[in-house]
Amino acid sequence: MRVRALVTGALLALPAVAAAATLHTELEESTPAQDAVLTESPTEVSLTYTTAVQLSLSSVSVRSAAGGAAPVAAAELAYLHEDRQDVLLLALDEPLGRGSYVVEWTTAGPDGHALSGEFGFRVDVPAVDEADHAPALDAAPVPEAGPGPQGAGTADDAGTGIFVDPGALATRFAFYLGIVGLLGSVAFRVIALGAAKSAGLPNGVAEGVSTGTWRIAAAAAVLLLAALPLRLWFQAQTLFPDDPGANLATAAGGTPWSAGWWVHGAAGVLAAVGVALCRSGNRGGAGWHVVLAAALLVPIAPILSGHAWADAPRGLSAVATYLHVVAAGAWVGGLFCLVSAGLPALRAAAADNGGAWPGLPTLVGAFSRLALVAVGTLVVSGGVKAWLHMGAPSDLWTTPWGRSLLIKDFIVACVMAIGFYNWRVVRPALSVDADPTRLRRSAATELVFGAAAVVATSWLVVQPL
Repeated sequence: MRVRALVTGALLALPAVAAAATLHTELEESTPAQDAVLTESPTEVSLTYTTAVQLSLSSVSVRSAAGGAAPVAAAELAYLHEDRQDVLLLALDEPLGRGSYVVEWTTAGPDGHALSGEFGFRVDVPAVDEADHAPALDAAPVPEAGPGPQGAGTADDAGTGIFVDPGALATRFAFYLGIVGLLGSVAFRVIALGAAKSAGLPNGVAEGVSTGTWRIAAAAAVLLLAALPLRLWFQAQTLFPDDPGANLATAAGGTPWSAGWWVHGAAGVLAAVGVALCRSGNRGGAGWHVVLAAALLVPIAPILSGHAWADAPRGLSAVATYLHVVAAGAWVGGLFCLVSAGLPALRAAAADNGGAWPGLPTLVGAFSRLALVAVGTLVVSGGVKAWLHMGAPSDLWTTPWGRSLLIKDFIVACVMAIGFYNWRVVRPALSVDADPTRLRRSAATELVFGAAAVVATSWLVVQPL
């Protein structure tokens, strides 16, 4: 009972700790603007982003659109001012001749996402002034847009992109599986199994369920620890493609989002220590308290390195994200524990009980109550997150993030539909005939869609808002 009270109190208190995340970064404006036609050579190129960017992780170059030429000579990249770290300024060392040019840029925002893009402009110097400029370049023309001496304008179509590596996505998927497994094992063991024991679940069955749940927690700890160096490597590879190995320390400790790595590592170590303390026949005691601490800590890691604070009010976004992760883990991870730990323990007891499955309705009913609370929390927190992220309903089909969200929501809706069927049809039937066959099939299907939702989430978090 004390552990369950601790779960409730910590869930209410810990979201306030997640207070160090940042906005997602996009190119907002450029000078010259995308497709601008200039009547005189620009003296500088400026890029304005939606957030502050990391100068040490940024590069900007100007090249002839004809290709093959070296970048235009320029001074060292700098901020516009120290108090305007959302604007990068590249001063050009010499005038540009008539022709078309391409600006290529890379940067990283405070949330750790690496961005790249390019846009073009054209210099159309009058013939009388040609002698004062570099020789004209034979280049394909750039479509006219936003003419003017400097052509300041927005960069909505300026080729903004996010580096996405399949290996990085697989690593992120493993990271989220670790989170789901850890949260699910704690929620199932502490809340569902505790309620089932209070309702009369046989002690032998409860011990078997606890042992199976411990194994799932151990596997989750392994996933978290294995994903940490891989996530760090792919982050360094994205930010420093020329030499990621030499820049691992910078990625781990030299950026504003580095705290996310430390939280991830601390949660993985705590989880490993907790499952080690539970390794003996006693699956309770201090070990599960340590695993509980790890489970409550690990949802903060994606908050510190993701979209969580992309909109105001930031605190509300962080709390909604924290509760969203906890609810998803308790539901999907708890269901995995029911199928992979609960049913095997009940089957073993049935072999010693003449084929009867003692306690099956009790354990399933206890998990159903947990799942109902988790699903309700998931829906409310997900709605808050979507409302904060989207500027307009049309963002759902006009932005990469919105389209990815629609796919994820469709998958989650399928999981909910199967869960509703289990709750309204399968669970009541167990009170009449405690045969787990139909439950196993429907729960396995629900888990498949749950895994697909985790895959969709892994892709969603790398999409621009």
